[in-house]
Amino acid sequence: MIITEKDWSRMTDLVLSGKDGSGVASTIKDKNKAIARYVAGLKLSNDTIQAFTSSRVSFWGNFSAFGNRALELGATLDEIKNTYCENAVPGIFLQKMESRAGKKLRNRFVGDLSKKILDAGMDINFLPHNGNAITGMGMDAMARNGRKWTIGYKAEVTKGVQKFKLTFDAITDEGDGPTSYVIVLNESDAIFKSIPYWHDLGKLAFFNQVMECLNKA
Repeated sequence: MIITEKDWSRMTDLVLSGKDGSGVASTIKDKNKAIARYVAGLKLSNDTIQAFTSSRVSFWGNFSAFGNRALELGATLDEIKNTYCENAVPGIFLQKMESRAGKKLRNRFVGDLSKKILDAGMDINFLPHNGNAITGMGMDAMARNGRKWTIGYKAEVTKGVQKFKLTFDAITDEGDGPTSYVIVLNESDAIFKSIPYWHDLGKLAFFNQVMECLNKA
């Protein structure tokens, strides 16, 4: 069975986002689609089939929900293995994987921002930084409350021939719960000057304001 471009595309997005797709897998009603999604996910992750075959076949590891869904729909282990052997990742999806490496798409603090920027036809690259807090608010949160974790990010957004610096802190409780963001205005380009720097913003508010500034630039 040859895996379709649509299946490669869907699984590329899952791999880049770091999601396992288990919720999607449970809704699949076609055996071949489940096989295709499972094999595509493995190939894109440079992984192999991991299965238990004692009393009955079951899969574990990356994207196993798709493989196990295929079995539920009547697929055999041989069908899945043959599909794995017959397919290679198309060049266009290899290029997409390579071009989006380092965009922190799997990062829970900035992955959604990266995706918004890339989906808008722009590009983002994160610049070398030790990850320590940059803003006074971020440093204060770390110093005053042991539960507060702050991670500093320095990024460069490309829109056409223009490049814009964007520097900010992400503040959260022990790496969990809601995250707030504070822009470092004196280290970010002037297009972001409308974003308040004197207090932290929730995730949605901060990301929306960043996108609004970029769209107007």
